[in-house]
Amino acid sequence: MKRLGTFFGSALLLAGLIGLGQTPARGEGPVSFDPNNYKQLVDAGSSATIPAGTKITLANWQQYKQFMPIGLQAAFGGGYTFHVSSDPMYAMVVGPTTHVTAPRQWLKDGEKYGSQVKLVPASTGGSTIEGWVAGPPFPNPSEPNIGVKLLFNTWAPWRPYLYHYMTYGINIVDRFGNRSEGSTDATFMNLSHLSEPNMPRDLPYANGMFYVARFEVLFPEQSKYLTELQQQPTDPLKLPETYVFLPSLRRSLRLSSAAKCSPINGTDWLQDDNAWNPPDFTVTYFGRKKVLMNLQDLGVGSEGKSYVGTTYDQPPGAFPGWPKPGTGHWELRDTDVIDAKWITTLGAYCFSHRIFYVDREAYFTMTADEYDNENKLWKTAWLRVTPMDVRGQPVLFIYGTPETQLVDWENGHMTIGLTHEFTFYGNVPAQYQDVSSVSQPSSLARIMQ
Repeated sequence: MKRLGTFFGSALLLAGLIGLGQTPARGEGPVSFDPNNYKQLVDAGSSATIPAGTKITLANWQQYKQFMPIGLQAAFGGGYTFHVSSDPMYAMVVGPTTHVTAPRQWLKDGEKYGSQVKLVPASTGGSTIEGWVAGPPFPNPSEPNIGVKLLFNTWAPWRPYLYHYMTYGINIVDRFGNRSEGSTDATFMNLSHLSEPNMPRDLPYANGMFYVARFEVLFPEQSKYLTELQQQPTDPLKLPETYVFLPSLRRSLRLSSAAKCSPINGTDWLQDDNAWNPPDFTVTYFGRKKVLMNLQDLGVGSEGKSYVGTTYDQPPGAFPGWPKPGTGHWELRDTDVIDAKWITTLGAYCFSHRIFYVDREAYFTMTADEYDNENKLWKTAWLRVTPMDVRGQPVLFIYGTPETQLVDWENGHMTIGLTHEFTFYGNVPAQYQDVSSVSQPSSLARIMQ
């Protein structure tokens, strides 16, 4: 299946190549893992801040370095193919911090049931949880084992029961500025541990599954109908189930549970970026920090012109996908920074360190740094989030993203997704309303009927 992933990745890349070369910038060298880089970020309790209205550019970024995630520092440092330049479109305009949280009912459920949740040793050598009902497993995480508690919180963020969007602007970009474009239909279904009005905690057809994600390729034509369905069990120790429908075969295949590091539908995202097992990791807590995060405005944040190089009428620029000034803002948010390290007795794995920046108010990872097995910075994932109205409340949540970006620093490659047509619950397209059917692998057999 890894070869299939490579094949589809190549097909997407060849779909729309254009010759716009880039050369790496000269600047700071490549980043290697150093825990001090994370410990030295500004503590949340510090009086140090960045005034609203501050404009951060290549000329002054070093003054604000200790507020920046390491991936953001790598973009400014200039040691990689993709880098921030002195062009004004790379300026970061800092705004006031907006206190937008997860849904109130979900937070109340966390307070109601959190006292009965406990960590217990797992057979993997890590930890698992018992007693979780709904809401964040650990609503007020503290020592001992605060890092592990935060890992479970970011594994189990709030997701709506049913959510759908379209990605019309998937751009896969290589080190030469060549871009290919695609489109995907994405549906997310939360089946267990629900905090939804007039719904049970666990749906009768969940069959032990926590949530299900489904991605169907709409464009380019040669990959049309390629669909992946990934199921995350409610038991953190059980491996995710992944199925891929191959239109050329008119049937679906079940991926091996060992395919954690294979790409999702030919993108830079890996299977373990979407569904993973907390008991497979040990965790180091680097502290609660003030970290710059990008929040986009709803509507304009989904437009290609809001980002550098994501439409074909503009060159890719030095850093494609960078949010332009005026399309949103950067703000300091209280963020728990944790280092999840794979337990090596479980076998080989893609990353030596996965750094999660967990938003303290919204309980999910907004940015992540991933290091290869030589402790070199390999990838950074960014979620450009926007507040969305959910049952009358503005909320931030893991799929409320007008743009997602996965940067492969080592290979000079990235995947950018611009998402549109966000719909919840009864407004989701009719073909996905029967969640009892669509959430099951058997539904893949009906894709081309």
